[in-house]
Amino acid sequence: MRAPAPATTARSRVVGKIIEAVVKTSVDAGRPLPLICALYAIENTEGIWLCAYYGANRSVFDYLPQKGAEVDEAKLGIAFLHRAFIPNDLYEPSNWEQFKMERFMSYGSHSERAL
Repeated sequence: MRAPAPATTARSRVVGKIIEAVVKTSVDAGRPLPLICALYAIENTEGIWLCAYYGANRSVFDYLPQKGAEVDEAKLGIAFLHRAFIPNDLYEPSNWEQFKMERFMSYGSHSERAL
């Protein structure tokens, strides 16, 4: 008998309300397109999804969800590169802080994870 798949499998869909968001665009003179980094903490009744989106497609920049928005991954029009689910009884604000430190990316910044 197989153990149940963890909540971060491809079959799990992120649905809930954005309770924390960091959305930043960075530019570099040596690169033709800007980079956007969008990090989200999305809450539903079972717990918190920590999700990261990275992209250089300017057509989605103005349409990225913001804090307070209700989201359904199937209808977002973007794909999260990283995502992890933390059940309500295990979630702490430090999880969000750690996720931001590990997953934030920008062009050429020395204080942040740079490409």
